Amino acid sequence: MQIRETNPQFNMQYSSLEIAISHARQTQKGGGFSESISLDIRFTEFTLQSGDFHKRNTHAHGALMTMVEGNQDIKDFLMGLEHEGMLSLKDLGYEGKPILKLSPEEASSLIADGGFFSVENTAKRGADFVLSGAGDDLEMLKAGREGIVKGFEEAEKLWGGKLPDIAYETQKRTLEMIDEKIRSLGANALDLAA
Repeated sequence: MQIRETNPQFNMQYSSLEIAISHARQTQKGGGFSESISLDIRFTEFTLQSGDFHKRNTHAHGALMTMVEGNQDIKDFLMGLEHEGMLSLKDLGYEGKPILKLSPEEASSLIADGGFFSVENTAKRGADFVLSGAGDDLEMLKAGREGIVKGFEEAEKLWGGKLPDIAYETQKRTLEMIDEKIRSLGANALDLAA
């Protein structure tokens, strides 16, 4: 798996994780593999993946709502162009007309209820990523939830502060879906803050 990111802190964390995974795999081959190290690495990797996925999903969602003049990366993203190491609309599963070529009515339909970038559909993509990756593992669900929260915070930084309101609605709905699964496994609301 390869993740390329413009945030140096994320790259440093991810590089450390890759080194730890490599070391754990080498140790495993030698017969002295530690399950606790393996589990910690698994949680950390899943948390980073969840955060990265949500940050990218939130960034795409915000890009649809706030087109920044003079930012070529966002314009390329909204045109559906693909560049190595950059998120594209196709990466999100969107295969429609390039966003910048949409009429106002077409753009509105994308964020309206049932649209590809609606609160519910965007939240579902983020929650499904965590839920399918974690299954019924409560600790993995919590790690995925934490990744969503951290990814959202990173998206705010990338965006330069406050995101459009629809992004906050989407984050709230994403976390509700994950929290519902956590509760179904017997954890209470206090456990979610841990």
